[in-house]
Amino acid sequence: MGKKVLIIYAPYGSGHKSIAEKIENYFIENSDLEIKVLDVAKYSNILGKASIKLFDIVTKHSFHKTFSFIYDIADNKLASLSQMKLVKKLFDNERLRKEIVGFNPDLTISTHFFGGNIISYYNKIGLTNSLIMTVITDYASHSYWRKDHQSQDAFIVANEIMKNVMIKKGIDGKKIYPFGLPFDRQKMEMRASREETIFKYGLDKAKKTYLFFGGGAMGSMGSLDYLKALAWQNYPINIVFISGKNQKLEEKARRYVMKRKASNIKILGFTKDVYSLLNVSDLVISKPGGATLTECIDMRVPLILIPGNGGPEKYNAKYICRKKYGCKVLSAWGLARAVKKTLKNEKLVEKWRDNMQKHDKNESTKKILELALKMLKEKN
Repeated sequence: MGKKVLIIYAPYGSGHKSIAEKIENYFIENSDLEIKVLDVAKYSNILGKASIKLFDIVTKHSFHKTFSFIYDIADNKLASLSQMKLVKKLFDNERLRKEIVGFNPDLTISTHFFGGNIISYYNKIGLTNSLIMTVITDYASHSYWRKDHQSQDAFIVANEIMKNVMIKKGIDGKKIYPFGLPFDRQKMEMRASREETIFKYGLDKAKKTYLFFGGGAMGSMGSLDYLKALAWQNYPINIVFISGKNQKLEEKARRYVMKRKASNIKILGFTKDVYSLLNVSDLVISKPGGATLTECIDMRVPLILIPGNGGPEKYNAKYICRKKYGCKVLSAWGLARAVKKTLKNEKLVEKWRDNMQKHDKNESTKKILELALKMLKEKN
């Protein structure tokens, strides 16, 4: 009978699910492992559902300063002492136990620390006997990721910088693998040609294309003011604004663009053409989510970062600026000025792109599968 791999996440932001799905797709296509993906929120109690709702409210209403403050305060050993008790109260119940124990994973890959914590707890009380691989989905590691490190068998991190920081925090370096964040290379390589994408979306070939990832929290209007600032300036560029599954944002953006008669701005909802659109883009505007940054870095598309949800995204933005892959802005008019600067100074964008060219090709999903197979073989 084949080995079983559980991929587990919690939906505090879309990145954890996105990365879980990238790993799932690669494992299914390239191995004979039995795969199960589990969202712990579907089995949470009232407190668990309330915590997710609270997170959604914070991100929806852009309380990123509040979130960053709480995030930073909690980033220490003392604050994380009761972490396991919190996880048990939020998620542990008979339904979740039945689902996980019934599957009986040989290896669990967790893209949110809550998932790894649950399996660690179940291992300790004898319900499961699973190896645990934790994929840290940002460019910095919070104490919540590190709290239960003795029970983890492997950590996948974005780069050597994170590995060195975690070693200084007392984690065994042999457990830490700087593979980069999972990236769906197969889908990227199947993208449409530049000509097809330009034709499909009616882009002006004579203009530069700025791809704006404006989606995020359902109902959040945070990126709309930034789009309005660009529309007001009427720069000679193509702007492709992606609202994702946020239908309210999509509708408001469409109405505003029609009112302004901004024919150079294309509004899209959820799309599977992200890699094709990245392929024709000269620059990306986005909040600093880990998954999005990873895609842009690998496809060598420089970034202008608008404020995100705070917390880990604040450190993601610092990483991009430190590596000189782009810049960050703090306001809608700051974005307008930054775009103007990139149009006046093309060498600046070329420099950002050149810096990205030095970044290693992302083979994270491939390396994660190879490590998973090695761990499972050694478990026998």
